[in-house]
Amino acid sequence: MRKKGTGPQGLGAKSNNFKPHKMYSKDGKVTNVTTKAEHLERKAEGDGHTPLAKKDACYNKVAARYKGGNSAYRSGAMVKCRKVGAANWGNSSK
Repeated sequence: MRKKGTGPQGLGAKSNNFKPHKMYSKDGKVTNVTTKAEHLERKAEGDGHTPLAKKDACYNKVAARYKGGNSAYRSGAMVKCRKVGAANWGNSSK
């Protein structure tokens, strides 16, 4: 039976196989973490393991038109905008 606090990520009580890795802050800074204590400190400050995704022009254009969070109409408009390009999306054809 496994002891409480030990896990597959190596962050448990009796773990000494910590692997150095990068952590990303919310303002885009990258930090190389080398110890478990440093990892837990960064995690407490709100840093994560994946970088934040940048929003593209289609996201901004569609979000301005379809307010109120995510919806099927909004996601469909995102697909159409990305298909034709942000510069051409929303222009009426005559």
